Amino acid sequence: MKISFSKQTKERTFKQLYEEYYAPFCLYAKRFVDDKETREDIVSDVFTSLWDKLDSDSFDLQSDTALGYIKMCVKNSCLNFLKHQEYEWSYAENIQKKAPIYESEPDSVYTLDELYRMLYETLNKLPENYRNVFMKSFFEGKTHAEIAEEMNLSVKSINRYKQKTMELLREELKDYLPLLLLFFYRT
Repeated sequence: MKISFSKQTKERTFKQLYEEYYAPFCLYAKRFVDDKETREDIVSDVFTSLWDKLDSDSFDLQSDTALGYIKMCVKNSCLNFLKHQEYEWSYAENIQKKAPIYESEPDSVYTLDELYRMLYETLNKLPENYRNVFMKSFFEGKTHAEIAEEMNLSVKSINRYKQKTMELLREELKDYLPLLLLFFYRT
């Protein structure tokens, strides 16, 4: 027997469905969601959505398919809740694993110690002569000729070492190099 909800009986029929099946559908939702309040919210949302759809002339719920429809909606809502919850947990876990934001965001504010640490970590990847040329040039303010004489190298070698060092710094510290250079030129 296929009976559509008519406008006159819609409220009464919906109220009967809600009163008879709200608790059983909350129990059905327990198969998916442990939290009682969440289950109740999900089932309430399903019935609210059903009420809104019944208000529309284009939605015609048959009495012999109403329970199957509500069951499918409850199951899908529970699965959507679980998917969203898994996404939130995954997001929280990824946030904990990520480096602090100041290490990945060039617009962040850095302390001088943080900038020095990043610079020294990068410089330590270089051969000793390259590192010494950089330190003498930027930290001690020596000219290429002074460094060449002190290290017993040609000025051309000093230029090459400094150029290679700057290439590495540009590559490794591309987001931070303007800050570092600004600092070096101010001191």
